[in-house]
Amino acid sequence: MRLKIILPHAVVVLLVSLISFYAVRARLASTQDPAVLRASLERGVYNAAGGFQLPLLRAERWLGEQVLTEAIRNALAHGESTDSDKRQAASETLESVRASAGQAMSQPDIAFFVDAEGNAAGRSAQAQTYHGDALAAEYPALKVALANGHSGSDAWLSTRFGQRYLVSYAPIHDAGGGKVIGALGVGWNLTDQRMAEIGEGATFLSVVTGDAPSTVAKANADFAPTLADDLAGSQKDVVVRAIANGKDTIINNGIAISAVPLASLGDGKHAVLVLARKADLVSDPNAVVWPILPAMGLGLLFVVIAGWILGSYVTEPVARMEETLLQVINGNTNQRVQTEHAELGGLAFRINQLLNQVLGVEEDNTDDEGRPSAPPAQDHFQEALGVEERATDATQVAVLAAEPEAQYYARIYREYIDAKRANGEGVDGITEDVFVNRIRGMERDASAKLGKPVRYAVQRRERQVVLLAIPLG
Repeated sequence: MRLKIILPHAVVVLLVSLISFYAVRARLASTQDPAVLRASLERGVYNAAGGFQLPLLRAERWLGEQVLTEAIRNALAHGESTDSDKRQAASETLESVRASAGQAMSQPDIAFFVDAEGNAAGRSAQAQTYHGDALAAEYPALKVALANGHSGSDAWLSTRFGQRYLVSYAPIHDAGGGKVIGALGVGWNLTDQRMAEIGEGATFLSVVTGDAPSTVAKANADFAPTLADDLAGSQKDVVVRAIANGKDTIINNGIAISAVPLASLGDGKHAVLVLARKADLVSDPNAVVWPILPAMGLGLLFVVIAGWILGSYVTEPVARMEETLLQVINGNTNQRVQTEHAELGGLAFRINQLLNQVLGVEEDNTDDEGRPSAPPAQDHFQEALGVEERATDATQVAVLAAEPEAQYYARIYREYIDAKRANGEGVDGITEDVFVNRIRGMERDASAKLGKPVRYAVQRRERQVVLLAIPLG
């Protein structure tokens, strides 16, 4: 029994543990595959690039709706004016634009105007800042956008103007909708925190000025603290190849690097997003999965202990039953199963009942005071019917003969039940229908024997209840 309990559960623990061992080891081993690592890293850098550029594209669309209003055109004219009050009014309008933009996108840090030539014509909160500065000369993409009348985004990193922003802008047309008279833009401070929000792993924004890339923002670079400088030095070819080929991925010195150009920034060829991860995320897959095997052994030990306890719980009472039956077979008929068990106690009781019935031993159904503790069956009262014929006086005979049949049977049933209860005997199984049917049968038998009608009377005698047959003729 114990083996039958232990073996199936041990097999289950063994199979689950081994499957876990090999599945986890295979999964960890796959992360060491350069092809798998390359594909995973490239998916990550594309996702990060999308997350970086999508807010800028949304900003362009929102600005394209704002520049259609007469209020924006008038504010631009005020910003181009040399009158300080008008420039202040333009700055207030730009502050309102900046505040409104926060309801549709990430809150910008600045809003600004440029005129048709790409010169600064106002900024939110600071009316005099940038006024007249030749921004288009510093950022060729802005000049192209104004010339062609389309929106755009870029990274503005001019040290001359003290700028470090990601910006989006949209052209403003005259009232007729034909001529570009300037542009409305918004910008966000370019910080490391902004980079941390777009990707998993070390993330770098590299901008190429001339032929020299430089890292302008980074996040999560703890495991590769020198990589930001390396992208401008020993690893700059990664940035250059990404611009030329649309992407580039290398695995070198335990570091996997993937780069893609940001097409929505400027001309799409001077800003690159770089994602880096450790090439050996798990240096030794076996070292990670080996603890599964000791856990498997511990599980098997627990199965054996639990199976042994459960087996003993079942086999010990069964063994006692078997020993008792063997003693009865060998002639010791007084033996009975003595066990208290939540699951097998009922079986032991039935075995004892069967032995009593087969061996003709009357069961003791009385309590400590000698009263029956088990209810009788419906016909059990028949054995207690002591029938005695005797002479009676004429008055009793006349009363019995005159009593209506239904009243007679109901009365004798009540008297019989009351007498049994007075003796402390159970009467739950004695129903009136069964009692009356039995009395009628006895009356027929007695009448046939005596040749005259017979009725019965109840009498208690020496803690027994008997029924006396009384002839009516």
